Amino acid sequence: MNQVLGEKVKQDLLKLRLKDMAQALDAALQKAHQQKQGPLQFLAELVQKQLQGVENRSVQRRIQNAQLPPNMSFDNFDWNFQPSLNVQYLKDLQELSFIVNRQPLLILGKTGTGKTHIATALGIKACGAGFRVQFYKLQQLLATLYATLADDTTDEIITRLTRMDLLIIDHFNYIRTKKEYPSLLFDLISACHSNLTIIVTTSISFEQWADALGNPSITHAIVDRLFHHAGVINIRPGRSYRTDGPHAPKIPHPDKPLP
Repeated sequence: MNQVLGEKVKQDLLKLRLKDMAQALDAALQKAHQQKQGPLQFLAELVQKQLQGVENRSVQRRIQNAQLPPNMSFDNFDWNFQPSLNVQYLKDLQELSFIVNRQPLLILGKTGTGKTHIATALGIKACGAGFRVQFYKLQQLLATLYATLADDTTDEIITRLTRMDLLIIDHFNYIRTKKEYPSLLFDLISACHSNLTIIVTTSISFEQWADALGNPSITHAIVDRLFHHAGVINIRPGRSYRTDGPHAPKIPHPDKPLP
């Protein structure tokens, strides 16, 4: 290959903002020579490298904008750890038809059973499929909505969230609540109902939700709207990664001295 011409082509590709093609050029030329590819086949594969790079960066931007927790994909999910998990149902959910159908999903389980990991992994899958995703912990979501009362921008943030395809509300447990929280959450859920998919993770029962938010009547209305025809992943009897997982602290046998 004419090295001078090759470098010029790379620089021209970079000027055109085709950096993936520029980076792949040398390897593509070598492959084309070894396999005696025609010019069209060579060009098609080089263009494909650019398209793959653009798509990968687009997926990463969606994941970053969704504010999903790190290191919680299905690639590092332990499918054998949780005996109470309906593995087939979870694998079916990865097809993401529940997002297309705007079906809510409730993930039940005690602390440490992997609820957040499952919700996040589904969010990453959704980002990879081109869906718009947003992740909040409940306390963070309610605090964000509450802050909008000061400048009367509540409707704006609710409208922005209704443009998502998937909203993940994590850690619906006992929180530091305010009297406005139940109404704010009700307004959000009402606006999102039938317009997008919501995933909620919780370690407490529906009856305890009323205690957590502090307004039983509004909480019951939230539950009615949120989980009509909802799918459920129930890992309440599951093991805790924090106490039984591979990285859990080892508790010495009572008959053995500490090291």
